[in-house]
Amino acid sequence: MDRAAISTKKAPTALGPYSQAIVAGGFVFYLGTVGIDPETGPVRDGIEAQKDRP
Repeated sequence: MDRAAISTKKAPTALGPYSQAIVAGGFVFYLGTVGIDPETGPVRDGIEAQKDRP
């Protein structure tokens, strides 16, 4: 089965030896993360600010 790692600078980098996502067998498996702002680094305060991150 072919696999392809996916990475974007619009999302926080994966912590440790992980990929942000893998495409395999017609499926996309993606890494969950906390609401880190990839431009500034810190976690935004509150669930509303985290879920509305552009």
